Amino acid sequence: MEEISTGLDLTQGSHIKNLIRLSLPIMISNFMQTFYNLADTFWLGKLGDGARNAVSIAGIAFPLIFFFASFGMGLGVSAVAVISRLRGSRDYHKIREFTGQFMLVFLIIALLFIVISLSTLGYFLELLQTPPEVIDLAKSYMRVTIMSIFFMFFFLGYQNFNHALGDTVTPMKIQLVTLTLNVILDPFLIFGWWIFPRFETMGAAYATFLCRLLTAILCIIYFRKKTPNLIPTRAELKPDISKIRTILKIGIPASISQSTISVGFLVLQGFVNSFGTVIISINAIGNRMVSLFMMPAMGLSHGLAAVVGQNLGANNIKRVYRSIRHTVVLVLIIMASGGAVMYLFGAELTKFFINDPEVIEVGSRMFKIVAVSAVFFGILFVMMGVFNGSGQTVSAMMFNISRLWVFRVPLVFILSGKLTEISFLQISIIEDLLHFVSRPLAANPFDALWWSMLFSNIMAATLALIIYKRGSWKKVQVN
Repeated sequence: MEEISTGLDLTQGSHIKNLIRLSLPIMISNFMQTFYNLADTFWLGKLGDGARNAVSIAGIAFPLIFFFASFGMGLGVSAVAVISRLRGSRDYHKIREFTGQFMLVFLIIALLFIVISLSTLGYFLELLQTPPEVIDLAKSYMRVTIMSIFFMFFFLGYQNFNHALGDTVTPMKIQLVTLTLNVILDPFLIFGWWIFPRFETMGAAYATFLCRLLTAILCIIYFRKKTPNLIPTRAELKPDISKIRTILKIGIPASISQSTISVGFLVLQGFVNSFGTVIISINAIGNRMVSLFMMPAMGLSHGLAAVVGQNLGANNIKRVYRSIRHTVVLVLIIMASGGAVMYLFGAELTKFFINDPEVIEVGSRMFKIVAVSAVFFGILFVMMGVFNGSGQTVSAMMFNISRLWVFRVPLVFILSGKLTEISFLQISIIEDLLHFVSRPLAANPFDALWWSMLFSNIMAATLALIIYKRGSWKKVQVN
């Protein structure tokens, strides 16, 4: 098969230059995705008396969509690990064979999770203690958004395929077009500008659906145009058990990691929902702003995964270590800078979205805590890039699950005092201890959400570094 003309050969050239050339388009793509989420929140926050409810629905939808899409994200990690290794070893024929199997698995998983998510939606919303005044609208909003997951899977697959080849520019171009269109469509469909009906909250869902449909169409067009020699034949689209086993061996731990994270966020969303629309609103704003400041670090993490994969495929471990060191320095500078902005201007950031004194007061306090945790999250991003790029997704799964389920979720309920409400724990010594630990946050128990983030990031980053030092990630094989 002829040499692949698209993407970067990451086994040669300057480490920093390769990282930046690869990561910058990912950063721009991630920034646009977050900007779109912020635009949703901004316009929904201008719906007058219904602003809190509208922003709350968008906030509730985020962890649910993340949960339903988590297996697609895990398969994307598998695609980067497998395809980048094969690109590094220049086994182009096998790249096409694996591409066919990835397409088959992505299609099945997408259809399966749409059916499951639609049939369990009502149950999840009730489980999350969704306020009665927004539950019907939340169901309608979520149904439309869930149907768009099918088209989102197209992009997830194509994006990770290209990242593995060293091409992060093409996925960026697609996102720039579709997310810009989404941002433009939002106010027209929400407020009924020009010839459009006024859909209010549902307008944001309809805009998302239309733009994800366009994204899928553009992915197909670019795939045929830029990598025609990697389009699988009909025979290569038939199930190949050995290759599917390799895909799932790497993809399942990554999927479990993503899905358990998303379930953890669902539990945390239930905790948030129990405090009403003020806390739901500020949590939605906080999630989007934190995501915005994390975009550069996430881009470097994804870029590092491709660098690690290609250089392990070329058996160049020294180049892997140099790239990791450079990524650590860049990520820490970025996260410290973003944290400083959040710490100093938290109130102003909150006011930009909702000019509500109660929401602003909570937001200011939240951003000060979250700002400190951002630095430790940066270390986690680097380690995820190393483990995902090498195919050592079991290690990434371990510290991701620990971060949420061993550290963060228990701490939320301990620090908030919620655990003292469980009857079987009402033993004198245990109850006294729980009351003592939760006393500092007694006036604002929902602050436990952000303090637990700080403590869990510190502990998970420590665990990730211990796993990294053991070096088992260098020995993963892709056949």
